Amino acid sequence: MTGNSHQKISDNSFGIGGILRFYICDRFTAGIYGGTQKADYKSANSDNSYVNIGYGGPFIGISSKRDKIRYSVSAFAGMGTIRNLHIESQNGSELIESYLYQNPVFLLSPIISIDYLITQKISATAQSVLLTGRVNGRSFYNPIIQIGILFSR
Repeated sequence: MTGNSHQKISDNSFGIGGILRFYICDRFTAGIYGGTQKADYKSANSDNSYVNIGYGGPFIGISSKRDKIRYSVSAFAGMGTIRNLHIESQNGSELIESYLYQNPVFLLSPIISIDYLITQKISATAQSVLLTGRVNGRSFYNPIIQIGILFSR
């Protein structure tokens, strides 16, 4: 959830990202993390407005492994950019009144991960993330659930 000077924005977002995770002494984890999230939303006279959050940076945390499952709790801190095209009115594909906001933002987030070892080199992962930050004096948050594949060397 975020907002601009025209309205509050609260909608589902979809994205893609990546993580480079190292396990240190089977108890700690560290690496870099990043991605992008995009949400389309309706404004007063348009269905084509959108907000996009791009982010990336380091994380550090703790980790524990039991049999084929690894649990990790980490914290992410990094820079990002929020881009928001807010369309007040349009006629077909012609924009009559629109606003483009682009703001840098410092982001903080907890990362909770569960990895399941499929083979010695491949794991399935599920992560829960809550991106938080402040832009132009307004707080925002973006809860994220991610699923993916991890490759080990």
